[in-house]
Amino acid sequence: MKNIIQYILLVTMISLSSCNDFLEESSQDEVIPSSIEDLDQLLAYEGYPRSAISLMPYLFLLDDDVEQYMTTSTNTQNQTEVFSYIYLWGGRGSSDNTTMFDDCKEIMPKANRKIELDSYKAFYKLIAGCNVVLDLIDEVTGEENIKTRVKGEALVLRSFYYFNLINLYAYPYNAPNAPHGNSKGIPLKLTSEIAPTNIPCSNVSVVYDRIIKDIEEGITCLAKIEAKGSKYRIGINAAHLLASRYYLFMENWEKVEEHTSALVDSYGGKLPIFDMTTINYPTQLNLFNSYTFPFFFKVDNSEILFFYATSNENALMNSSWISEAFQASTTLLSCFQSDDQRLNGYLCPRDGRRKSSKVGLIGSTFPFGSCLRLSEVYLNRAEAYIQLAKTGKNEYLTNAIDDLNKIRENRIRNYATQSWTTNMFNNNADTILEKCREERRREFCIESMRWFDLRRYGMKGFSHNIDESTVPGDEYTIQLETESPRWILPIMQEHKKNNPSLN
Repeated sequence: MKNIIQYILLVTMISLSSCNDFLEESSQDEVIPSSIEDLDQLLAYEGYPRSAISLMPYLFLLDDDVEQYMTTSTNTQNQTEVFSYIYLWGGRGSSDNTTMFDDCKEIMPKANRKIELDSYKAFYKLIAGCNVVLDLIDEVTGEENIKTRVKGEALVLRSFYYFNLINLYAYPYNAPNAPHGNSKGIPLKLTSEIAPTNIPCSNVSVVYDRIIKDIEEGITCLAKIEAKGSKYRIGINAAHLLASRYYLFMENWEKVEEHTSALVDSYGGKLPIFDMTTINYPTQLNLFNSYTFPFFFKVDNSEILFFYATSNENALMNSSWISEAFQASTTLLSCFQSDDQRLNGYLCPRDGRRKSSKVGLIGSTFPFGSCLRLSEVYLNRAEAYIQLAKTGKNEYLTNAIDDLNKIRENRIRNYATQSWTTNMFNNNADTILEKCREERRREFCIESMRWFDLRRYGMKGFSHNIDESTVPGDEYTIQLETESPRWILPIMQEHKKNNPSLN
């Protein structure tokens, strides 16, 4: 217990001046949560990815949805230089990506170092908060229903953090060279006891086993009390969505279908997908219309289940600093048909190039930059249906097309006359799977989803072009090879020094 108390002192950096009754003081050097209300607040401050927290805002620079904006501007070239280490998976002339984030941080202007490059530290800090709550949940006083809800939320959150960590810093679960998670993963820290820093890395399958254990137990807790959650607290529906995502990455198609269908059923059989077809999106986004622009990320969007992380997370492509150097890629833009409202709704042109317009510009009043939303439920289930159809359940192809149409009819104008059918694709599962993946790319562009998807699709190689000079035409290409070790992101050097098992 004493170790737990010491650990609370380390991780609970909550302003007690604004929350005087949050913790009961037991001595001059110890504070112990005494009630479930205390733990609930502790979880809110130390376990939730609040709007002040940045997690992985750089991730979009790694995938094929982004390309450099070629210009002779010296300012833009300076921005390109700073982020070229990430954009080029290690930098020009580098044989690996081992110091990618350290190199970027070293030359990043001090005023912009709030952009989080150390996702390892960010996620483990949140895990620490969840661990404290889970260790003390049975020792505090309070109503059992509240205890059950708080425990469920903490378990779901911890599963989410480990899912992101394992997909940042290890090979994917279905990696061709190490199937079923048979490769080195990350450290698993499951209690708030103070432990040696040299925690060994569990392999990928062990980490996924824990992710699944946490999410399933969390769902059981939340379902027991019918916890609906809110836009700012995890509920049963958000938990089912995350479970379907985890099983999707593990290629457990039956479990994907189970969790997505449970969520759809909770809405009476049809999800409230936000209708973009009735909105007249501006053809240009600027500082003058940014206050009235119909951004997708907003509180009254019924499609969104849960908001998290700072607006930097998704809005970096719209900031006045980094966005000058990068834009939506040609290959991404070619995926949209002209009457697809997402083209201007998600990627409205600004300053001559298309960038993210899902969330307000940096400095806007809306604080969040990431979310869990219901369109993913249909996409996850459609992909599962397609894969199940390959096992002989051909009727599932129709189910998959139906789910995709439920998204597209709310994104594309006059869609009733162009609705998809299985016959349009010759009832071919592989063709429909490709269409499903394209739809996923359109729906989640510039949302830190594409990199993880490319990894689970087989880590197929692609390239980034870059021009780091002010001389027009001084452009070169860097190739990310298929199944290259660069598909695994490096942990920053300070953590490797503290824990040699990370090397």
